[in-house]
Amino acid sequence: MDQIIVDVAPHSASLPGGAARAIQAAIDYAARLGGGTVALGEGVYPLDNTLHIRSGIRLEGVPGRTVLRQEAERSSRLAADADLHERQVTVRDPRLFPVGQTVAVRKAASSMGFRDTVAVVIGKSGNTLHLDRELHATVLLGEDGIVTTQAPVVSGQDCERIEIVGLIVEGRRDNPTLAEGCRNAGIYLYGVRGASIEHCAVRGYNGDGISYQHCEDIRVDACECAGNGGKGIHPGSGTSRTHIVNSRFDDNAMDGIFLCWRVQDSVVERCTAVGNGMSGLSIGHKDIRNAIRHNRLSDNGYYGIFFRNEDEPMSASYNRVEGNLLEDNGSDSMGYVGIRMRGHTHDVELVANRIVFTKAPPGRTIGICLEAHTSRITMEDNEFDNCALETHSHWLPDQEA
Repeated sequence: MDQIIVDVAPHSASLPGGAARAIQAAIDYAARLGGGTVALGEGVYPLDNTLHIRSGIRLEGVPGRTVLRQEAERSSRLAADADLHERQVTVRDPRLFPVGQTVAVRKAASSMGFRDTVAVVIGKSGNTLHLDRELHATVLLGEDGIVTTQAPVVSGQDCERIEIVGLIVEGRRDNPTLAEGCRNAGIYLYGVRGASIEHCAVRGYNGDGISYQHCEDIRVDACECAGNGGKGIHPGSGTSRTHIVNSRFDDNAMDGIFLCWRVQDSVVERCTAVGNGMSGLSIGHKDIRNAIRHNRLSDNGYYGIFFRNEDEPMSASYNRVEGNLLEDNGSDSMGYVGIRMRGHTHDVELVANRIVFTKAPPGRTIGICLEAHTSRITMEDNEFDNCALETHSHWLPDQEA
């Protein structure tokens, strides 16, 4: 069945309200007609607001040439406590937040994870902003609560059958507020059923590049998340059947690929995670029945692959790690370890991986660290190059068993 195609170009995005309003109007128009394509032409679109994707929408740019450029963050401290389940928040400077603005309500110093609230301002009364949803948690004046425009650049929530293709999200790494990925990212999805993110890049966003939570059947293909202030990609919170393929997650401040809670029946394949501040790939809480194969995980500050410290039955078990290249991961403070497995992790297959060190102190390198409570770890055909210890029970060679 033919569906509408709405073209938006940089000159038409200069309508009153700017690019964000013009693109959002096109998305909403196509959604009211049952879905369709919003095609963004080549050029730079300065965005001071979040683009909200609706069910059945394909948001499409010209690969490598359509840039969504995040504008500088605006924030205000609270003027009254923001209480759980309220649909409003009172701020010191309401002029910063026009009706229609997407905002985050949180503490200034640190994210509260899923207790942060990302909402749209739907009305104003004096210093009070009226929101399109309830607050997820109480944020107190005494906790230095703020309202900020440091929110997703592109977001999809509680929708299905969406496509995000050919976009470059250019973030503002100098924005003061680090956007934690449970409620926020350069591209962020929540409660989405069936989505494709293809040929997209998120660069320099002060938070996670791509994050999706409580989702199913999400495919990330030929994407890049680089130089972001958080993690490269962050699926979690009950996400099932995600496929992350042919993509790069390099030079991010935290982990390149972070499988959060309950990522299951999923694949990470033919990706790179290079030069990240923490691990190349981190896996943990109830992340089971996943395949991690044919990736390059190199020069990361912690480990190539890290199985986090979880008790049974929350361990990252029943996973297969196959055919990966792990080069020169670690540091003096974190040790030099290709794969570190903690907690009660069990029934994991490590097959045909190559673990290489060329830069680390020769006596401090460990190929695979299997800590005390791990069990039933199958290791076959792995190759170790310049590993002082191919396997060890501690993350530092000089620790006794």
